[in-house]
Amino acid sequence: MFQLVIEILTILAPAAILASIGLFWARIGTEFPIQFVTTLVINVGMPALLFYTLATSQVDLRSLGTIVAAAVAVHIVFTVVALLYLKQAKKDWRLCIAHVCGNTGNLGLPVCYFAFGDAGLAYAMAFFSLQCLLLFSAGEAVLSANASIKPALRSPILHAVWLGTLVRYMDWSLPKFLMDTTQLLGQLVIPIMLITLGVSLAGMTVKSLPSTIRWSLIRTGVAMMVGFGVAHLFGLEGVARGVLIIETTAPVAVFNFLLAVKHNRDSVEVSGLILVTHLSAIVYLPLLLGFLLIGR
Repeated sequence: MFQLVIEILTILAPAAILASIGLFWARIGTEFPIQFVTTLVINVGMPALLFYTLATSQVDLRSLGTIVAAAVAVHIVFTVVALLYLKQAKKDWRLCIAHVCGNTGNLGLPVCYFAFGDAGLAYAMAFFSLQCLLLFSAGEAVLSANASIKPALRSPILHAVWLGTLVRYMDWSLPKFLMDTTQLLGQLVIPIMLITLGVSLAGMTVKSLPSTIRWSLIRTGVAMMVGFGVAHLFGLEGVARGVLIIETTAPVAVFNFLLAVKHNRDSVEVSGLILVTHLSAIVYLPLLLGFLLIGR
């Protein structure tokens, strides 16, 4: 048991330290250009990491396809359930986007990488890339009431996915300088995203704390049931199962706050959900990791 605790702390410590750097950065008042950093990561670093990971991963393409299919199921089931309980509570149904879209990038990717290595990162990238495409197409369409798939079609992430998959499937050998460049660009993603997470959380506020805690617990509980349920339905085991559950139960993504502000939705409630689910993750994430690692 002691060895398992040490293993969990070892997995989570790098993410916690880097996020703490972001918190400290924000507290001392030094400027941090979140919009610029986010744009850089989404349009340059993340596509490079996706392309390199998919092109060089040793994970079978069929297994990656299974994770993508399971991720689609997660988003469909989670959306339906979120719509039901939000409508029952007479809340804005569009908040289902925030409930469904977890922090599968800033937090999910490093946790899956530190817990399960390169295979975990490959599975997590597949889940994350699907969520990005859904969030910036269907998600934005719901929040803006303007249905359009153009943002998803223009996304560098989409093109990185199919290019990386094509290179892997065709077993092409690309020039070393090109692969080294994409690897180098991809390496900036995880540390920068964790530091940005810390900076973003430092600026979050919570209003109506009892209500926010209640909705955060509901959201996390539903996420766990959906994650475990879909993993069982698809017969996932080992690393694939662990990654799907971690990514599904990741706390509410910071991107939801930016989109809520952009489209004049309830950004106060969304920011409360983000902050409280991240704070509660300090408790539930180590317990969840311990359960998943025991069952490897």
